[in-house]
Amino acid sequence: MKTTYFYQLIFSLFISSSIFAAESTSVKEPIVISGTKFTYPLIEKWITEYKKVNPNADIQLAPKSSAGQSADLNVIAHQPTQIEVKSNQEIIYAGRYALLPVLNNNNPILPIISKKGLTKKEIDKLFFEVIDYESDEPIEKPKFRATIYSRENQSCASTALAGYFGHTSSEIRGKKVFSDDIYLISAIKKDSLGLAFNNLGYLFDVNTRNLKAGIAILPLDLKKDAKPILSGNLDAVLNVLETTKVETIPVEKIGFIYSQQNSKKELSAFLIWVLTDGQKFNHNKGFLNLDKQALAEQENRLQEKFLTLK
Repeated sequence: MKTTYFYQLIFSLFISSSIFAAESTSVKEPIVISGTKFTYPLIEKWITEYKKVNPNADIQLAPKSSAGQSADLNVIAHQPTQIEVKSNQEIIYAGRYALLPVLNNNNPILPIISKKGLTKKEIDKLFFEVIDYESDEPIEKPKFRATIYSRENQSCASTALAGYFGHTSSEIRGKKVFSDDIYLISAIKKDSLGLAFNNLGYLFDVNTRNLKAGIAILPLDLKKDAKPILSGNLDAVLNVLETTKVETIPVEKIGFIYSQQNSKKELSAFLIWVLTDGQKFNHNKGFLNLDKQALAEQENRLQEKFLTLK
């Protein structure tokens, strides 16, 4: 009797351990997203909305303190170099952002340039300094007194800004602000001569849709159909930039870099959702959608890459 009970106990323990092992091996690792920090509000929104229709999805945004942590998707917000996208990696673009020039609302140059506004060439001279060490010509000084604030040279925003105006990020004048693009706003609020480019999601209150207090949009030389950009309303700016190319405002794409060797069906499903249903949340956080042609191209690329996944 005791022997029979002993074997029953052993059998029960074996079954329990087998079930536990099966459950352990069936647990899926989360999809981790990391990268350019100013895109996090949008990505957080995408994750939240995606989980509403896919409750079992486990997608996590890497903490801001986890620099260098391995991730399934790495966010990039400038045109990548060959070094940044390796031979075994792919990039899928999922949205766009604009960089708008702003300044302290007490800046003395405001009344001087408010009527006509600055051209792209004038902004170039104001924000960038090209030093030719072989030339004896004196360095041309900006037309206005200003303190330019920008992120460090390696940041996506600095790289995109400089590239748009035909420069390298090391040629941006002024002071570097570290950690996050949001601190550029704090810097110009404290400096009456402060100027900076920043993304719309940081410049505007996404709830009220109005420009944040203490700053003003740098007056730009705009065509009539682009004038609403100076209104101080986020939706007006987005509407113009979705339909019109404005010479003085850089617009850049946001992409996800992923490894072909680490492809997952869940990753593909999330990216396809971002390119379809997810686009309707871009404006909410101050980002632009991809145009229809670009969206179709990205969807086709995804389907080709993940077609064989199960």
